[in-house]
Amino acid sequence: MTSSVCLVMVYIAVWLASAANTAQTPSDVVSDVTVVMGPEALKREKRVLAEGLATQGECDMMLDLAQVGVMPGEDGPFVYTDYESFEGMEVIQAAKLAQQGVVSVDSADKFLTLSEKARRFVHDYFGLQQELFFEYTHLVCRTAVTDSGSGRPQVDPSHKVHVDRCLLSYIDWSCSYQTELDQRHYSAVMFLNDDFKGGEFFFAHNATHNAQATVQPKCGRLVAFSSGPENPHGVQAVLQGRRCVLAMWYTLDKQHEELPRYEAREMVDSLLKPEGDQTNEKLKNEL
Repeated sequence: MTSSVCLVMVYIAVWLASAANTAQTPSDVVSDVTVVMGPEALKREKRVLAEGLATQGECDMMLDLAQVGVMPGEDGPFVYTDYESFEGMEVIQAAKLAQQGVVSVDSADKFLTLSEKARRFVHDYFGLQQELFFEYTHLVCRTAVTDSGSGRPQVDPSHKVHVDRCLLSYIDWSCSYQTELDQRHYSAVMFLNDDFKGGEFFFAHNATHNAQATVQPKCGRLVAFSSGPENPHGVQAVLQGRRCVLAMWYTLDKQHEELPRYEAREMVDSLLKPEGDQTNEKLKNEL
């Protein structure tokens, strides 16, 4: 074997060792997260189900935050069905409520940190080479109307089959782009509880409302997927109780990132500072 060949082999060995040491998997970045279902079990590529994104204590903190802070839209409750109420909260709303003393600062901080943990997992699991930005983050609760009884139609989902990145036509199941949804590239849902009846997340067969793969909600469980027409999905009817999740949409286009997150993080960080630090900073700004 010539010296040049040996030298090449040494270079290759060094490169392989370096790659082995620097390569990252989702578990390298988020060590307590476990992938429990992948494309094979979920019936299509660009789908994953993971557990361990939140502890029971963290889920309880988010549920307490939802209990106080989620609210209907400015024009009244956003309704997908007459048999449920739908309410939500954005990160900036949580930060402002913390500033007002309505909710704890820790709960607003946890809202930000849990959603960021999910974003890092999604970015790394799907092996994205470019940055993944938040497009929108929403703490969402769907609550069964207590007096709906047995009158609810059998085919009446909590959220009918849809696609996150386009407007889905139920006539020919085609997608319309160039809408306010077009900037969404990946989506994720972190479940916060399971003490309700119904409310399963499902991926649908193309051109039908039928479930292809179903996910049972559970604290700390996350389902993530690409946002295009390859992943139509919906939510089964919530028949009893209240179902809460962190719903997150991501973009690869920095132009469309969720800018209020920066304001929310700044507000929360300011509230988390010791009182002495805040006083010093105030004096510094006055000088």
